[in-house]
Amino acid sequence: LRLGGGLRGDRRPVTVFLIQNAVATLGAGEPWRSLVDAGIDLWADEFSLRARGLGEKRCPPGVRLGGADDLVRMLMTDGVVAVWH
Repeated sequence: LRLGGGLRGDRRPVTVFLIQNAVATLGAGEPWRSLVDAGIDLWADEFSLRARGLGEKRCPPGVRLGGADDLVRMLMTDGVVAVWH
């Protein structure tokens, strides 16, 4: 979260794509809402949400739902630097 916020603070475009167990943290709300409010593009993997019995309603406003095809498209975009955690 700090890395994304710091990069966005430097006026760089930042996208965070949550997969697997990371989607379960969306219920915490506040940390994710603050990133969205800061202009970070936040995505959650639909398959990961479904696999954990979580629905779209678990996502704070501003979170986009996507899949592996969206993630691959983002990673293949010229100039994108991926940081995988």
